[in-house]
Order: sequence, then C-alpha cells, then structure tokens
Amino acid sequence: MNDDLCAISRPLSSLKELNDWSPNDRSAYCRSRVPFCQAGNRIQRPKLLVCHDMKGGYLEDRFIQGVVNSDCYRFNHWWSIDTFIYFSHHFVTLPPPCWIDAGHRHGVKVLGTLITEWKPGQEICEEFLKDEKMFQNTADQLVRMAQYYQFDGWLINIENELSSEKTVALKEFLCYLTKQMHLQIRGSEVIWYDSIILDGSLSWQNELNDKNNCFFESCDGIFLNYTWNASNLQSTAELAKSCGRLQDVYVGVDIFGRGCFGNGGFNTDAAMEVAASLDLSVALFGIGWTHERLEAGQSFTDNDERFWNLLQQFCVERRVVSLPLVTSFCQGWGQKYYFRGQ
Repeated sequence: MNDDLCAISRPLSSLKELNDWSPNDRSAYCRSRVPFCQAGNRIQRPKLLVCHDMKGGYLEDRFIQGVVNSDCYRFNHWWSIDTFIYFSHHFVTLPPPCWIDAGHRHGVKVLGTLITEWKPGQEICEEFLKDEKMFQNTADQLVRMAQYYQFDGWLINIENELSSEKTVALKEFLCYLTKQMHLQIRGSEVIWYDSIILDGSLSWQNELNDKNNCFFESCDGIFLNYTWNASNLQSTAELAKSCGRLQDVYVGVDIFGRGCFGNGGFNTDAAMEVAASLDLSVALFGIGWTHERLEAGQSFTDNDERFWNLLQQFCVERRVVSLPLVTSFCQGWGQKYYFRGQ
C-alpha cells in the first residue's frame, strides 16, 4: 500500500517538525472521534500499563482506513489495563487513532511518547532546553497535539546524558508539561522513564531513589527500568509509600525477557507477583511478543490468550457501570462483514 496515497498516522522525527506542527487537512484523518468512557473499579489500587513497542511501530495500524491483512497484531484485553502507551524510537510518537478509539471505549488512557537517545538525542535536548521560552514552547506543542488528536498524555524518555544545567531545565520542562496537560486535558498523565539521573548521567536505576526522585516528583508517575531485583523494589516501595504515591510507580517488565526478573514470556507472571506483593503498579513492555514469537502453525489468538490468562490473577477487571450495554461482539478484524447476522 502506497503511504503517499493513503491517510496514515506518522511520527515526528525532529525538533523542527515539532515546532512547525499545526493541524491540516491530512492530519484531520488521524484524530480520535471517541470520547473517553469512564469505567468501573477506579479505586486506589495498583495499576497496569502496557507499552506497545512492535518492530519500530507504525505497522498496519498506521493506515487510518484499515488494511486487507487480517493477521496483524491486535489487543483484546482492554478491560485488564489502565494505560496504553504507543511507543517507537522516533522523537515524537503520536498514537494512531485506532488505538485511541479502542482505549477510550474501554476507559483506558492512551499516551504518546517523546524520546531522545544517544548523541542525536543530546543535541535535541540541548536545543529545546536552551532556555525557559524554548522548553515551554516544546511543552505547549505537545499539549496541542494531545488535544488535537484526543489522546491522554505522554511518556517522557530521555536516554542520553545532559549537563547538570540542562538537567535542571529538564525537570522544569517536566513540571511545566505536566501542569499544562492537567489544565487542558482532564485526567491526563505524564510519566517519566527511569533513565538519566539528577546529575545528568544516563544511569538506569531500576528503582526509585534520591537520584531520580526529583523527576518522579515533577510528573504523574515513573516507569522503572527492567533489570531490577526484589531488593530494588523493596526500597522503591518504602520511598514511594513515604511520599504517599506507592501506586504511581510502574515496575517495568520486558516481555522479551532482556535482563528481566523471570525472563519474560510465559514467565511474566513471576515478575508481576513480586510487584503485586508490594502494591506497586506494573508496566508491561513489548506485548507484541505473543505475535512476533509465533512459530509455524501457531495461532496468535491461542498464544495471546495463554499469555494473558497467566496474568489475570494480577489484573483488576473493570466492569460495566451503567446500562444499556450494547455490543456486536466484533473484535475489529477478519475477512467478512456482517450486518444483522448476514
């Protein structure tokens, strides 16, 4: 399918693209049209976040009007989660509207991603953190895009070193972005990824501590790196509880098992059990594993159901809170269209 001839969802790859962004005729196709539906069980409890990073992102889901391929990845467990992050390694990742629509129908917040990495990322940070006017302009553009496309917040992932001066500006940027998101979008969230620390070093902590707590204090939550151990989580829980924010800490779990407790895959429940024992929230990274690791003859549906069934003991399902309930039982994929059963 030719991208130039289709309405598609695209990321932004540079600071210039972000600064120059404004709505146009083509971007109108990429807006969500589904309002956020409040779901049940919004009580004080550990939350479950999924971060969808699959083969660089923007696969079949980038086509706004659908594709002929009915065997692409789809997510069928919205009732078990609270937040869905659409992730890629582009500078600004805008969630395609299919994910926003599905999330909102089920009362799930959908977040985009801002990421900077290595030397190119450091150069971007040096530019947009140059002064207060620059970082406020960057934050304002992120807010405008979330408002326009109708999604619910941002994951901020800075995976490059910064000077101590720029790190102070980064904390101020995070505070400002969070405040503006809350003012403009009800219920929005900004989540920080455990990456650089207070002195500007790129040093994944795998826990909440005095080196990254300043970023946690500046936004709505922290997504911990994946290579933690039980001791890391114990000290994290103690500090977060002292702040009254135990469930704003999301324990990172890599489904591909790269250095992760329990080695991911069908052992992901082992990591979730440790987090649950401390009342910490969980962030599952790479849920497309159930599709990417299919072997010849395997069914994605069977693989995916097996994975999620292992996790259900740690999920708080959100039930119907008002009537009438209307459903077509359609999961949004297949090769046939039915109308009134025909």
